[in-house]
Amino acid sequence: MDRRNFILTGIALGAVASLGSGLAIWGWQHSVAPDSNNRDLVLLALLPALLYGALPQDATLAATELARTQTAISEFLPYLPLRQQQELNQLFNLLANRLGQLGLTGHVISLTGLSLSQRLQLLNQWRDSYLALLQQAYHGLRELLYGAYYGQSEHWQALAYTAPRFR
Repeated sequence: MDRRNFILTGIALGAVASLGSGLAIWGWQHSVAPDSNNRDLVLLALLPALLYGALPQDATLAATELARTQTAISEFLPYLPLRQQQELNQLFNLLANRLGQLGLTGHVISLTGLSLSQRLQLLNQWRDSYLALLQQAYHGLRELLYGAYYGQSEHWQALAYTAPRFR
């Protein structure tokens, strides 16, 4: 490599690094604020994959269950500690953003554009990832969504669960 190529490569790498850090700061500032549209978009895509097999076969009943679960999640989120709320909002905003989604999923297509099997594969990759951040995203979403779905008394019969009775 001659001197001219070395200098041009250094300038290009410096420009890319400064642009990347600027985008990262911009993405961080915009991803902490809660956005219910992003949350609903991500939940609409990931709920059927996480609840695969638990949802009714009828499409209208499944849509009703998904809508009720989304409502339960929206009602439960304010009771989480502030740090967990911020992390979940950041995850929802990153997954709704094309660049964030590309970084987290490796797919350019939106989450709703992926097939159910691709969404299941994505979640399994997060679960088995060597990156603790992806594992944390998987487990956080799974616990939130399972808690919202199975916290509804209509689903207790399928689990053979009876609520404890207090005096």
